[in-house]
Amino acid sequence: MDINQTEDLKLLAQLENDNEKAFDHLFAKYYPGLIRFCKSLLNSSGDEAEDVVQEIFLKLWQQRKNSTIHTALNAFLYISVKNKVNDHFRRRHLTTYAPLNLVEEKPMDDYLAPDHLLMYKELDLDINQMISLLPERTELVFRMNRNDYLSYTEIAEMLNISIHSVKTHMYRAIKFLKENFRHYNSPF
Repeated sequence: MDINQTEDLKLLAQLENDNEKAFDHLFAKYYPGLIRFCKSLLNSSGDEAEDVVQEIFLKLWQQRKNSTIHTALNAFLYISVKNKVNDHFRRRHLTTYAPLNLVEEKPMDDYLAPDHLLMYKELDLDINQMISLLPERTELVFRMNRNDYLSYTEIAEMLNISIHSVKTHMYRAIKFLKENFRHYNSPF
């Protein structure tokens, strides 16, 4: 466990005792990075990102007495933001309903055409199957980086391995995927 995680654990313990300064310190420490991360996921202005990140911190404060965080705090916060953004998109998708007689006919973008969506879904399935063929540790490192958006440093801290090991796992994973995708995509 590094100094950063030790400090976070102390601050979380103080937070359980209603220490607002500990909360302010955590907020100041992680807020800017979480905002950048959230903006990149939302592809929008800062207002939506600020709302999402503030909800995460509000929930952290409200559940301070009974929260059990089983990972590094920074990983927990980033994954919480990612999940909240996914929820946001799900809700937005469900609330975009309009009666058929009010919907204007407009040409469908190519990437939204059913055959293209099916092709992308099949490609995604194939890529995930290739990823699952990686050695267990390499697959874990790859998914933590690509799916959970964790940095090499964060992955190294969470798995208690060196950054060099993380880089090696990522190199092997990408090399494997490139080679196998080339064969997969080849007509011969």
